[in-house]
Amino acid sequence: MELSESSEEEDAEDACPSKSSSGGGSGNICECTDERCCLCRLFDKGDYDDIGNVPFFGVIPTDVEGSPFLDETIRQEFHCNRCGTIPVGRIYQCHKGHLICEGCHQVQVLDKMLFQALGTCPKCSARMYRHAPNRNIIAERILSEMQMACEYCGAKMVRAALRSHFHSECQGRLVSCKYKRIGCPWYGPASEIAAHHETCEFPGKTGAELMEYLRPIQAERDARLQILAKIEDTLLRSQLTVRLLHVLPQGPIRKFPHNEFVLVNEFRTHFMKWSLLIMWQSPAADDDHPQPMGSLHFRLKIERPENSSSNLVFTYALVHGSHSEVAFLPNLCDRIEFSSNQLLGPPVMIYRHTMSHCKKLLIDRGIYARLLITRHDSRLPL
Repeated sequence: MELSESSEEEDAEDACPSKSSSGGGSGNICECTDERCCLCRLFDKGDYDDIGNVPFFGVIPTDVEGSPFLDETIRQEFHCNRCGTIPVGRIYQCHKGHLICEGCHQVQVLDKMLFQALGTCPKCSARMYRHAPNRNIIAERILSEMQMACEYCGAKMVRAALRSHFHSECQGRLVSCKYKRIGCPWYGPASEIAAHHETCEFPGKTGAELMEYLRPIQAERDARLQILAKIEDTLLRSQLTVRLLHVLPQGPIRKFPHNEFVLVNEFRTHFMKWSLLIMWQSPAADDDHPQPMGSLHFRLKIERPENSSSNLVFTYALVHGSHSEVAFLPNLCDRIEFSSNQLLGPPVMIYRHTMSHCKKLLIDRGIYARLLITRHDSRLPL
């Protein structure tokens, strides 16, 4: 089934809740007030919080009266029928009562790549209407009020309080040194931060010594802002297409390898078939930290049409979606040329954190993303 250009443009508008401003300039291109909006989060000009940028944990209650039967009941009765996770936040259902999480509901009612399955329950194919969503408030309340034990520090609380606890109180969460802005690379459990501050050498460094650390920090920030400015320009192009991409949790699908790209999603845009590939990169060999940093990378592959003889030139960025549990690193592949001899785009890092958090995102929770992509006239000079 061929996808018409008009439906692609319509999907681009539907896929993003925010509306572009009519003018350029340095202001935020997004005018909405939704804190979950992918553009509001993308164009936050503040420092990138890599240590606090983690997926949700405590998906399954770990302290349910010690009852394995109840634990299994939760898994069976409260899982999303599309991605298999236990939902966090709003929960929707079809008229037969099959549950679906908020992120999957968005994909199910908006993604035109589902074709006949668009707007249907992934379990029973009953109709699900975008403009008349059916929330299950009871299921939301049951899950939010379940007693939990924090998997990092053991503190007990209701599930609804877990995220706030982790970001502000949990002594097991990872934090950075308060002197990170002037170059201190230390990170570790919050329970060790006071002891580190007593011995941190950065407050005693001279200005000349600090400049050696500040230069690369400023260069990295400038590069990030430059990428964001280019993405903002891309968003204003008339030929832009926005494609919803959902990478299902990989744990139930495969044993995901390290250090090699794996196909995780296939889609169509600009009348062509594409593949999204993800790589889970192991820590560097010289990273001797107790919790070393891994990373997730993506690249695109195009299935070149047989009747196409000219090279194809695209600019694209993969940004986190409205329901993504983490923010992506700013990225832009500018004027990438594809040909019969070059079907793969360049590898690009989108997330960097400890191996356990990379695993939680890719294997346990899944990834909601938006591909911003525009095609250039290959006859024009690059």
